[in-house]
Amino acid sequence: MIPSLLLSATLLVATPAPNPVVNEAASVCQQFVQVRLGKTARPEEVKVQPVAKRVGEWLVDGKVKGPEGPLLFACLLKHQGSWELLNFSLWAPQELNSA
Repeated sequence: MIPSLLLSATLLVATPAPNPVVNEAASVCQQFVQVRLGKTARPEEVKVQPVAKRVGEWLVDGKVKGPEGPLLFACLLKHQGSWELLNFSLWAPQELNSA
């Protein structure tokens, strides 16, 4: 019983709390995607990460279902009290041609 208690305590300590900035960045980027598509579309994939050596800047990228297939998106955001969009891209992936 003691080993299971220790394991439970370790898991509770080792699990980091979710970062609210990550959720906010994903939400802000999702709003730009929705405006560009002209409809509400939930992303199929989303990845949020801080930009190395740029304090307060975040890169959000992922995939969303578009009208004719999957679309990729990327947002570069800056957070200093409020969110500022630095760059936004939405594009259809191209298939690689076999050589």
